[in-house]
Amino acid sequence: MTFWWLAIKDMLIIVRDKKAFLTLVLMPLLLIAILGAAFGDIMKQDEDVSIEKFSLGVANLDKGPLSTVLTNEVFSKGLSKQIKLETYQEERLREKIKNHQLSVGIIIPPNFTASLMSGSETSVRLLTVPDPGIKATIVQTVIEQFSNSISIEVLASRLTEPVNAGNQATIDQSKPTSESIKQPVLKEKTISAKTKPVGSFQYYAAAMSVMFLLMTVVQGVTAMILEKEQDVYKRLLTTNLTYTNYLSGKMLGLMMISLAQAFIIILGTKLLFDVDWGSSIYGLILMTFAFVFNACGLGILAGSFIKSEKVFNVAGSFGTQIMSALGGSMVPLYFFPDWVLWVTKLLPNGLALQTYLDLMSGATIAEILPAVAGSMGLGLLFCAVGLIRLSLGRRKSYA
Repeated sequence: MTFWWLAIKDMLIIVRDKKAFLTLVLMPLLLIAILGAAFGDIMKQDEDVSIEKFSLGVANLDKGPLSTVLTNEVFSKGLSKQIKLETYQEERLREKIKNHQLSVGIIIPPNFTASLMSGSETSVRLLTVPDPGIKATIVQTVIEQFSNSISIEVLASRLTEPVNAGNQATIDQSKPTSESIKQPVLKEKTISAKTKPVGSFQYYAAAMSVMFLLMTVVQGVTAMILEKEQDVYKRLLTTNLTYTNYLSGKMLGLMMISLAQAFIIILGTKLLFDVDWGSSIYGLILMTFAFVFNACGLGILAGSFIKSEKVFNVAGSFGTQIMSALGGSMVPLYFFPDWVLWVTKLLPNGLALQTYLDLMSGATIAEILPAVAGSMGLGLLFCAVGLIRLSLGRRKSYA
């Protein structure tokens, strides 16, 4: 296939260019070292935060079905990795808290189930020692979520309950039935014990990698546009090289250069800074290939609308900086709201960075397959639109 030697030619040009080597490899490693060391103390605080399993004392004065669901299903089973449930009489529980033998305890009132089912106000007493830390916040949040879920379900059941006429029996909504609590009203999901915190060197290793890979794509597409402006492209066509082969060779060469750069950065950060990229090597390879394909497709799409090398170089550099800022390469993603994180997944670098962080946190290859598929799908879409645009422009120029 004739496009192979075109891809190899682009690879050899980059390898022989010392300036390009310094820009593509040494510069990201240098920035990773600087940023990782500068923000190490800040992210270290987050790494040191851990929630140890603690005991929760419960005095259940209600004995109703909802208080049983709260204690047995939510606290005892749903949060079994964080909370150990201990049942006491009310006076014994108060004594335990007073003597600092327990840090947190709750007293469920006698009317807990009836009040929730009727929509009336009820209160669960939270007993703590001075400065219990995050334990009291966890218990309070769980109880609030449970109560809100019950209130919503009761309201929904009343709105959907048909109005009975004639001599039909009226259903008493104030009393819970076995059907109303058969299904759990609150599902608690605990964080996997395998989840690892991401350190500063890990974060900026991924962030700088995706940013400089975008820069590589911009340089590659810029070189392609420059070739078409000069006589190099015309000389290539005299060798019976078709337009499709030309574009395929350029795309393949750009992907080979980007993959080689990504491999060097990943290996370099591992050896120099002991960066842990996660336990799933195949997941790392798949995501890197998908991101490179996505970024190259976006570069081809952008290059199809810009014909001047100077214009594309300026626009590409500016666009790379914007995408890097939005994608988390400049400002950590942890400062972004959730909706911004969702939007940034539409960007090649944003989706790749979030997936790399998931891998570093312990995600498996099965968990990142949706991100890989999404990145490949966006890359195919960008390539298809860009190639159609380039083909139409070429036909118009020769019409």
